[in-house]
Amino acid sequence: MLNIVIFGPPGAGKGTQAELIANELKLIHISSGDLLRQELANGDLGQEIKKYQDAGELVPDSLVIKMVEKAIAQNLDKPGFIFDGYPRNLNQAVSLDTVLKTGRLELNAVLNLELDEQEAVNRIILRGQTSGRSDDNEETIKARFQTYQEKTLPLLDYYRRQNLLVNIDGRPTISEVTKQIMKILKK
Repeated sequence: MLNIVIFGPPGAGKGTQAELIANELKLIHISSGDLLRQELANGDLGQEIKKYQDAGELVPDSLVIKMVEKAIAQNLDKPGFIFDGYPRNLNQAVSLDTVLKTGRLELNAVLNLELDEQEAVNRIILRGQTSGRSDDNEETIKARFQTYQEKTLPLLDYYRRQNLLVNIDGRPTISEVTKQIMKILKK
């Protein structure tokens, strides 16, 4: 079983790479954003999540952790998982370690797609021209990049200490980054 976490700043291509890797290796793609949307649409945690969103608050770790635990439990018969957008903080990372160990699973690699802020801004503005996403503007991108720096970068140290972190240049084309990742995962 192969279990991977993928990190990277906004615009680095985490979601795209997670989908490509999941398809190639038959892994379950666990995206915290997708899980939130699924729960809101028809999950048993949807009403509770909606309360926080309606109040303009972040969904608390306890609910996000429950959603991820549920997704793992429902897919233990699959070849593995790729976690995208999760964990977002140390509390979630420790919880993920515990859940995986409980299921006799382990994290095999943490992929960090590296991309500087200006490149991220350029990519997302370009994406915004076709995506129609209201958050694809320079001001929001810079704020998201800052949040990433503050919240997610400490997780990289956590995984570096466990010898799981692999840094990957996120600047090349999608297919070139995918090739880099697959080469690493085959080791």
